[in-house]
Amino acid sequence: MSWLDEPGFNCAENCINYVFSKISIANQQLAKHNRSLKLQIIDACSFDLESTQFLITDNWIDPNRLNKADYEQFTGNWFGMYSGTIGVDQLVPEKKFNCFINRMDSIRQSWIYQLIRSNIFDQGFVSFNMDISRHIALKQWPAESTPMQVFEGQFQQHLQIFQKEHDIILPKVPYRNFDKSSTLAQVIMQSEFSIVLETYFDRNDIITLSEKIFRCLKLPRPWILFAMKGAVEYLRKLGFDVLDDLVDHSYDQIDFSIERQRALLTLAEMMCNQTLTSQQIERCQQAAQHNQQKLQQMFESWHKDIDLSIDNAKTKCLT
Repeated sequence: MSWLDEPGFNCAENCINYVFSKISIANQQLAKHNRSLKLQIIDACSFDLESTQFLITDNWIDPNRLNKADYEQFTGNWFGMYSGTIGVDQLVPEKKFNCFINRMDSIRQSWIYQLIRSNIFDQGFVSFNMDISRHIALKQWPAESTPMQVFEGQFQQHLQIFQKEHDIILPKVPYRNFDKSSTLAQVIMQSEFSIVLETYFDRNDIITLSEKIFRCLKLPRPWILFAMKGAVEYLRKLGFDVLDDLVDHSYDQIDFSIERQRALLTLAEMMCNQTLTSQQIERCQQAAQHNQQKLQQMFESWHKDIDLSIDNAKTKCLT
């Protein structure tokens, strides 16, 4: 099931359709002025200073890289598209953590090995779906490649230090140890904390976030986040409750992604040795309620902000 179909993300698809419709209209207007420039949403990690596109969805880009005379950046209220209440039962945790891994780049593959090496793999709800669609789309592997070929190839090329862990997991992949009929929100509620692997994590000059972290922000459980340096700080500055009193997010300031991963694993091991108290669960409920309200506030000005950003971008194209 796509995250767009999950309860709690009811606004997202309409928001996506809205912004692309507004961009299409703006481009039609630009064409009437015989302008070759076109507005386009630019993904964070493909941001190019030489681009002739003007809209950027990323929520933070190093100011030294972004000339505001040439580019228009959506405000932090862009996150309002993730608003919506996730209705879940107050389930009793059955496992210590959850970690959902869909795509299979070498770093994500290393997370499986690291969880095994840390002796916490069996304490969590873990999925490793071995999606290689991006590998194929980016021509990193031949179109006829199978997930098992990519899995073995990435191990041979980058991850041979995990030979023992590779041998353990090899007969089990693709891997999932929870019911396929369960929603991710239900699995999170059956866990004491979440290990969130964001879409991007190896750039420090941008911060881009997805439904992965907002799903956790809206649920009453602690989480730790593998993303770009400063991602947690950015969420904090936007007004989200990141549960600083329950979770040591100091890993967020580590420059190198591999070192950040190691710090997260150390923290995960420590959290596996703890048990959520009723007071801590109540604290998590307060944070979830606050974060849902924050997203709703962002959504209330979302369309106005999108319209303004697109109008500003169109003006820059005509200047």
